[in-house]
Amino acid sequence: MSAQIWPPISHEQLMKEEEDSLAAELEWLLEDLQAALASLKSGLEECLALLNVQEPGTTLALSTLRSETVKGFVTRDISLRLSSLAPSRGQVSYPLRISSPLPLPQLSALLNLLNQALDIIDISTWTGDPRNGSFISGQLRLLAEAIDESKAVMKGGEDVVGGK
Repeated sequence: MSAQIWPPISHEQLMKEEEDSLAAELEWLLEDLQAALASLKSGLEECLALLNVQEPGTTLALSTLRSETVKGFVTRDISLRLSSLAPSRGQVSYPLRISSPLPLPQLSALLNLLNQALDIIDISTWTGDPRNGSFISGQLRLLAEAIDESKAVMKGGEDVVGGK
């Protein structure tokens, strides 16, 4: 089966029409991508809000690399509940008293990478040229790298140096 144009047009005119069609398709894709980037930005902001919670009661699960079963819980007010060590009578957890902040390198790296991803989205949307295919392609590569690094930090297993 072949496709032919009726009435027949010259090869040059056909090439011009094809270029115009590809340009229109690229413009449509780049426009549609802006809506997807806005949705992604909203999701990343929600993740950041969950990680930056300063209220007591926020709970993080403890597990090991070999087993994903929950070994215990750590709350933001640093009360420790371990299933392998029963608390004293009348207590449900061991409150830890820390005089200075206790930074978690994985959490800090993850926060940095998520902020980096949000910056890339902002640059793609507001600072740069959202209609330039080459520019957006480069920004999407950077965004993919930041998200891949974030996933690796969440997976754990390696020492974290603090993101890029």
